[in-house]
Amino acid sequence: MARAATASRAHLACVILMVALSAAGCTGPQRLTSKVTPCSTKEVQIVPSEFSRNGTTTAWCAECKGQLYQCVATADRSRAQCHLARADDICK
Repeated sequence: MARAATASRAHLACVILMVALSAAGCTGPQRLTSKVTPCSTKEVQIVPSEFSRNGTTTAWCAECKGQLYQCVATADRSRAQCHLARADDICK
């Protein structure tokens, strides 16, 4: 009986660790934007755009410090690039 309880605790610890590690790998657009702009995560506001209306998750428009940015991320969301939105960008 004690052996089963120990195995069960070890299994539970393994599951918790796996969930924590997978959650750590998820990076949202606010965090990605803050990494490549002069804004903190709290200052970044993701704004509605054609990207969000079309269900795109690797491109978005973000506003911070009075500036509007158009951003794009790699498919695995490990890197992003943002530039100030121009008049002809989808964010305007």
